[in-house]
Amino acid sequence: MFNKKPMKNMKKIFLGFFVFCCLANNSFASPNRNLTVFAEQNMVASLVKISRLYSQKNHVIVSVNFNSSAELISEVDSGEPADIFISAHTGWIESLRQKGLTDVYNTGHIARDKLVVVASKNNLNIPAILCDKILSVEEVLKILNQQKAVLLSDPEGSSSGKFSTDLLKSMDLSDLQIFTKLSEDKSTALDLSGDNLESYAILLASQIKHKPNLKVLASQKEANILYQALVIAGDNMDTAREFLKFLKSEPAKNIFRENGFVVD
Repeated sequence: MFNKKPMKNMKKIFLGFFVFCCLANNSFASPNRNLTVFAEQNMVASLVKISRLYSQKNHVIVSVNFNSSAELISEVDSGEPADIFISAHTGWIESLRQKGLTDVYNTGHIARDKLVVVASKNNLNIPAILCDKILSVEEVLKILNQQKAVLLSDPEGSSSGKFSTDLLKSMDLSDLQIFTKLSEDKSTALDLSGDNLESYAILLASQIKHKPNLKVLASQKEANILYQALVIAGDNMDTAREFLKFLKSEPAKNIFRENGFVVD
């Protein structure tokens, strides 16, 4: 289910809750060696692998809650335990900081991302110019606007939706039919873009990695969307700081790269 323009005051979306616990050997575990990470759903593939690797090396039980940034912030506000918050959504990151919930001395940029415009490979209505030339995201959006095409996007509560919305609002696309996901529909724009043979979608590059049914029509030249990992203030800060360091290690960087992120 979608909500058509205007794109303001949208409901928060529940993209799903996933908990991943991994430990190399339970005999090494102790009650104070647990870690809870909050992160967005496009980081599932990366963080599952990174968490498993970290657990095997450090004997720490890692639980990861994947959801939109808006939902994760709501859970933090309601008292759900969290040790690390990972997102590229600048608004929600700043919200955590202003509430004094983060360790200001332990924040890290761990990866970068960029916007892409995609369509199903079975979409037979793609204008030839989009297949024959290398165009910018803005140029492709203007052509789709002329075609009065349907464009799917995620809600502003997620990093994907936040940056997509910011770009779309900065352009004059009055004829483009923009549809944004509603909270009661648990599928994502990514899910539907591969199945819909007539529409297009604006997503993050990390979301479409390993999605062979999608055709990339345009990609931003620079990966300027920054993912930050913030240590949440609390009794488990030492363990969280260790995990933050691991997120910046070469093994973790390689996993991020494998899953569509840009890492320096």
